[in-house]
Amino acid sequence: MFIVFRCSCGRHLYSPDDAKTRTCPCGKRTALSRVRILATAPDARAAGEIVRKLQLGESGLTGFRKISYGL
Repeated sequence: MFIVFRCSCGRHLYSPDDAKTRTCPCGKRTALSRVRILATAPDARAAGEIVRKLQLGESGLTGFRKISYGL
């Protein structure tokens, strides 16, 4: 079983429900006993889909920009 939660930086993440902590790509380590669980999923694939849908949100924007090489 996997849980889906949100880091304080705004990124949605997932983790096995028996884990104690999870480190976000922003560098913050979060104690999973203190997070608000947004969703649960039976496996990692389903949890990844939930995270993608949450990250896109209503606007369809991820909050990340594509790199431009200046060509």
